[in-house]
Amino acid sequence: ASQAVLHVPGFEPSLEGHAEAPALEPLGLAAEDVRKSKFRLQVPLVSCRFLSAGLTSDGADDGMPEHDRWVLEDYILTTIEMFSRDIEECGMQILRIPVVHPHFDAITIELVFSQLMRLPSPLQQPLFYSRLLETLAEKQSSMVKLIEQAYGVIFRKTADLDEECLEVLAEVFAYHLMHNSYTADWSPFTGDTAAVQSHRFLRRTFERLQRLSFHQNLLHRLPEAVHVHVPPEPLAANSLPVQAKPEFTRMLGLVRIKDADEKKVLKYCRRLQKLSPPKEEPKEEPAEPVAEAPAKDAEANADTAGEVGKRSREEAGPEGEGDDPEAKRRKGDDAEEAKKESEPGVGTEAGAQAESSSAVKKATEEDEFGEAPETAWTLDSIVELFMVAALQQGTKTPTHLTKILDGHQQVFAELRPGGEEEAHGYARAVVRCAFDFWRLSNQRLEITLDALIHRGLATPRAIVEQALAQRGPSNGDSMAVWNMINSVARRSLEHSQSVRAELAVAKRLGNADVDTFRRQLDTAVQANAELFTLVFTGLVRNYQDFEDEDSLLRKVTLDRVLTIGRKYHAFIKPLIDAAESRIPGVAHNPEIAAVFQSLRAL
Repeated sequence: ASQAVLHVPGFEPSLEGHAEAPALEPLGLAAEDVRKSKFRLQVPLVSCRFLSAGLTSDGADDGMPEHDRWVLEDYILTTIEMFSRDIEECGMQILRIPVVHPHFDAITIELVFSQLMRLPSPLQQPLFYSRLLETLAEKQSSMVKLIEQAYGVIFRKTADLDEECLEVLAEVFAYHLMHNSYTADWSPFTGDTAAVQSHRFLRRTFERLQRLSFHQNLLHRLPEAVHVHVPPEPLAANSLPVQAKPEFTRMLGLVRIKDADEKKVLKYCRRLQKLSPPKEEPKEEPAEPVAEAPAKDAEANADTAGEVGKRSREEAGPEGEGDDPEAKRRKGDDAEEAKKESEPGVGTEAGAQAESSSAVKKATEEDEFGEAPETAWTLDSIVELFMVAALQQGTKTPTHLTKILDGHQQVFAELRPGGEEEAHGYARAVVRCAFDFWRLSNQRLEITLDALIHRGLATPRAIVEQALAQRGPSNGDSMAVWNMINSVARRSLEHSQSVRAELAVAKRLGNADVDTFRRQLDTAVQANAELFTLVFTGLVRNYQDFEDEDSLLRKVTLDRVLTIGRKYHAFIKPLIDAAESRIPGVAHNPEIAAVFQSLRAL
């Protein structure tokens, strides 16, 4: 039987009074005060009824009454919020709700799907909702069929899905496939009637699924009809133009994980640039070793002279032991000659040895570095050569990459130019090499870029520019591109919030560093505005470029503008309000201008 809720007239939530309502004690708070305060009432629950709306009455007179459904949905939401740290217990508590109605299972599934597709972002991670659905299905088998039906209904409406909803749903469906041994109803994605957006959703799902599994397993477990949407095997690039040059082989031998020699790498880079090596300043020796060296030489000379004298006496025999002046003179000459031979820098033998050593060193350098190039290499070519060699040596695992980067910090520092624009070009070249090298592996690309930006080898500006410069569905619309854009945006916002918190603490304690923190905050806020201006400018430019090329990517780009603006609205509201004047191209594109107009209404 359906549940009933006791309704007491006059006690419904209302800020304004009613004439027929009983008189209540004044609260001392008017409705206008509530509206002006920062307190906001909870947004009314909106649940998509894509299952219960089509269910026929199953033993009940009709569907669940609206007020009963509202109470049930609110109770389920409260249960999810209170038990979100323990998914098993959360599922048990939901199933223990004392409601006996044929639509209970459908309403529960609808509510979970509505929450995971909540905008601008769900309250929990997608993995939480996936695990909650699995728990409900394990503990109550009647929900298994409803979950499959829910996926099927949503898949038929992928063209109407919001971009953020599509991303979250793709991740949840990837977890669902893993849990269900890669089995699902593939009919919405196969055949001539399948929509283009459905294919895009499936590619998004398989990108995430490949991160959870591996490429060969996907080809083995998934039906052949959907293999066309499986991403390529995530391998490092092996056919870049720089990898075919003989200099790359030599650089690959110099860039090592173990016993890294940064000076030798820099020497080879200068050789390719035809730059003379920097002059090393002479090192001042300590006083004591300098004083001890002549003493040691004197002792060695004395020992040598003694040996010569002893040898002379032995050659003279018993007759030489006497007081013969001639013998004494010969003995003194021999000792003096031995002493001269032992002194450094005396004679031609030492000079010959130095020349021989220099020739050997030069020959060794020629063997190791090869012949010098006829024309000097540009800095971008040097950076590409070194960066691709470093990435290839760190291909095996992210730990190998970390060791390579940490072991060659001096090389990166020496290659970075001093000017601001030149330094940006250098960072852009580093990021471009990472994109090219890991173009088939989005996951390794994200790991590499994160490691580079963590060490200051890449900048948010360089990453955003390179990411938005990618073209094609497999590049510009890849998961890695938008993950990295969101990552650098979050880093920038977190930095400004950290500085803001430090400023608040300094004000409260009355520290003398208030002005310093205030300047840092102004700089951070300006950096945020410049970064998001760069993101929106790139999106608007891509939207214009796709006008005659790809209608799907054009729509996706427009949706991305809405998604970025909605997600970070609280932090970039001044930029959104002045979008027409601060973001190039907005005023000349009615569709883009309409998106920013809707963002201002939030």
